[in-house]
Amino acid sequence: MAKNSNGVAASAEQLKQSLAESGRTVAAQAGEVGHTLAASGRTVAAQAGEVGHTLAASGRTVAAQAGEVKDQVAATAVLAKDRAGEVVHDLADRMPSSSQEWEEMGRDVMDRVRRNPRPWLIGAAVVTVVWWLGRKSKRSH
Repeated sequence: MAKNSNGVAASAEQLKQSLAESGRTVAAQAGEVGHTLAASGRTVAAQAGEVGHTLAASGRTVAAQAGEVKDQVAATAVLAKDRAGEVVHDLADRMPSSSQEWEEMGRDVMDRVRRNPRPWLIGAAVVTVVWWLGRKSKRSH
């Protein structure tokens, strides 16, 4: 029976050594996996930092361009306001201010109509059609 006990003890010892060796192998592989994961984490963190810097730079560029566009729009608005003021003043200067000037302007218009009636007739026809359509649409509502 002693022989049989030695065989069980030897098998148990062999199993113990095999388990210890498997444990060491698993521990070594877990260490390698840990190192690989840590390296991957550092790489991802570095790439995220680069993306963050790129986004920040893009944001600064967009903000600078938006500021330039705002300045250009403001300058254009000032120019348009000044030009509109000039046009209004010029128009006011050209408008007749006395009844004699109004009569002169009326005679001018009549002379132009007599010399070339076609554009005036076309214009009058367009105004009449638009007026008639407007009246018709007003009644249908």
